[in-house]
Amino acid sequence: MTSDRRQRGTVVICGSMKSLDLMSRIASVIEKAGVQVVTPSPDEFHGDVSVEAKNNRKREASRKHMNLIKSDDTAAVLVVNTHRPNAENYIGPNSFAEIGVAFADDRKVFLLHGMPDAYLEELSAWGVYCLNGDVQPLLSEISAPREIDFDTWRMVLQPELV
Repeated sequence: MTSDRRQRGTVVICGSMKSLDLMSRIASVIEKAGVQVVTPSPDEFHGDVSVEAKNNRKREASRKHMNLIKSDDTAAVLVVNTHRPNAENYIGPNSFAEIGVAFADDRKVFLLHGMPDAYLEELSAWGVYCLNGDVQPLLSEISAPREIDFDTWRMVLQPELV
């Protein structure tokens, strides 16, 4: 990764749509460090929607988010991999695909927590970094202009860590 990209510093957040609220809270804290952050758009469906319409919306949302990952302004990708019953450090199929896009475009990839066993070999080979809940390595990598309030950071993660 070039130092230019690190200095520009947009962070694209990825993760399961079930964690959209957590992704938004994390984005708010990182933005306070002077970093531009992009989160996924909600893919809500109202009323009786056909399978084709759902697939089209999901396809377009995925394409849009992957294009953001590939943008020249993107310095890093943060995958909000939450813990689920029977799936610690969960990374879903779409997030794994987004990690692959980021790797192919030479973006630094961070996991909010640890690495899931199912993807350990690939993610390790791709240089994916586990934050284990500590955002500081990400902020250092992209040369964030300001510090964040780590008490606020812990409060944002607290419901997730329970």
